[in-house]
Amino acid sequence: MLSDKTKQVPSIAFRQPTVVDGPFLFDLVNRSKPLDVNSRYLYLLQCSHFANTCAVAESGGSVQAFISAYVRPDQPDTLFVWQVAVDVSVRGQGVAGRLIDHLLARPHLAGIRFVEATVNPSNNASRNLFAALARKQQCDMNESMLFEAALFGADAHEAEILLRVGPFSHKK
Repeated sequence: MLSDKTKQVPSIAFRQPTVVDGPFLFDLVNRSKPLDVNSRYLYLLQCSHFANTCAVAESGGSVQAFISAYVRPDQPDTLFVWQVAVDVSVRGQGVAGRLIDHLLARPHLAGIRFVEATVNPSNNASRNLFAALARKQQCDMNESMLFEAALFGADAHEAEILLRVGPFSHKK
């Protein structure tokens, strides 16, 4: 019997999502607190209309992680990461960072110089993910307030802090 430290980690494949992934992504995000769960319809749109800027990580025939993103219409050199969800079974293995790397390696995203995302003040995992991207790309990560908590109404949603990583000096 293998110990926890020596057990084999299944291989993970990264790919563009398809419409059939939509329901699985909804379920993954629903299990990934504190992420905001959007409608099933939105995940279907992300897997169709935004598939070329989204990615899934798959292992053993099931989706283990997902990143949704889009190129900002007003800043075509900026990729905005909307959500990153990683199943508890593969957390701590660098899957989220590898999803970002997978997106940035796509030829149609070669002109991306900045990555943006919003992060709640209490979401240290996401903050660490984007700080690691800044270190890897050898660039800065700047923070600014995007949406104050009061804008979300009475549902006690935290503020959304905008993280901006870049400019990237070169593609790896």
